[in-house]
Amino acid sequence: MRKLTFFLILLLCSSPNAQREAYVVNGLAETLSLIDLESGLVANHIAILGETPNQVAFYDNYLYVVNSISADVMKINSSSHQIEFTYLLPVGSNPYNIAFYGNYAYVTGWVSGKVYRLNLVTNTIDGDLEIGGYPEGLLCRDNYLYVTQTYFDPNNFSYGQGKVARIELSGFSFVSDHNVGKNPQWISRAPDGMLHIVCTGNYDDVEGSVYIFDPGSGVAIDSVLIGGQPSRLAISPTGIGYLSAGGWSANGYVYSYDIFSGDIIRGPSNPIMVGLGASSIAADSLGYVYSCNFGDDTVSKIDFSGNVIGSYGLGDGPLSITIIDDTAIGIEEERSEMLPETAYLIKSYPNPFNAGTVIKLHSYDSGPRERDIGIFDISGRLIKALYIETLDGYGEVYWDGTDNGNSGCASGIYFVKIMGAEGNTNKSDRLKTLKTTLMR
Repeated sequence: MRKLTFFLILLLCSSPNAQREAYVVNGLAETLSLIDLESGLVANHIAILGETPNQVAFYDNYLYVVNSISADVMKINSSSHQIEFTYLLPVGSNPYNIAFYGNYAYVTGWVSGKVYRLNLVTNTIDGDLEIGGYPEGLLCRDNYLYVTQTYFDPNNFSYGQGKVARIELSGFSFVSDHNVGKNPQWISRAPDGMLHIVCTGNYDDVEGSVYIFDPGSGVAIDSVLIGGQPSRLAISPTGIGYLSAGGWSANGYVYSYDIFSGDIIRGPSNPIMVGLGASSIAADSLGYVYSCNFGDDTVSKIDFSGNVIGSYGLGDGPLSITIIDDTAIGIEEERSEMLPETAYLIKSYPNPFNAGTVIKLHSYDSGPRERDIGIFDISGRLIKALYIETLDGYGEVYWDGTDNGNSGCASGIYFVKIMGAEGNTNKSDRLKTLKTTLMR
């Protein structure tokens, strides 16, 4: 129901003349390509980029391309495709990824171990901050910059303890760092405010995972052991996270998981098969997902059921993709009503369970608070009402697998939901749902 409701909103609010375009960096050709997502037409090599381009991003009507070896960032007019300015970073710094906040852009230097601040108004580099750890992915949120630190060791090509650094933006100063998984490469923000950090693993005996980091408490509250070697993440409007995960023999791989429950939908055992070498991924407002396939020079189009429904021929080595999509204009208010705002369920453990399971919840209310929790069967019938008391934002409750009459429930799938007044779930709580399985 949540998917259908969301897509109806999109269709009602979308303009027939809406702009939906994707820009793709061709890493080996060192050029930029354009895909018209409405017509399917592709224009290749519309701009010549720097040496070893690594990422393209869109912000405030401009495209920004990070070039690693030539150590610069190109500012490109999104209408004329002309390069309007080039920010020159220190030679050998190996700029990697870019993020934006206000009038500034922030760029990681993989080799230099620094974060560079670009003033987008004066077109100057007006600061740098050394954090170390071979930083890669970064994301701005609420006056803080979060940066993944891979702790790569070039002497033996190993990876140390992965971390995420927290930088205060107004003073551009380091605040703290926090442990996450092995080789963290990317950060995406989920609709509930949590940061999903993609940890690729060490390409050997440690497989990939996604760490779910709470910026409020400054700790990783959960993780999803997805397996394989995921590298980039795109979160679709339906609450599904899609991961580009390489694949260099016969097919490329894309994995997916439910960002709220943590359930793996498509993993290493049943990946979405795309073109060779899935290296980057993006989602548009209609729920379609696009995978850059470095090995066979294509971009695959995936629908919300995980089916590949199209392919675009690009330049040599498509490596990064960004989408300009104004079909979502006018729906932000509707979306905010559908997504979690003040509390959400984290997990139930064990799952599946036999004797009982512990249900955990996180709330943005720091004081003591009691919340109603409902257990529903697959027909939508409320079978058990529980209460969770939270303090300092966290709480848990034990469900023993019985109904409101204290009779044992039958084996099967049950849904845990945060409840509103009068026993009904709030409109804003529709995505605050966990699935748990009782096995007698």
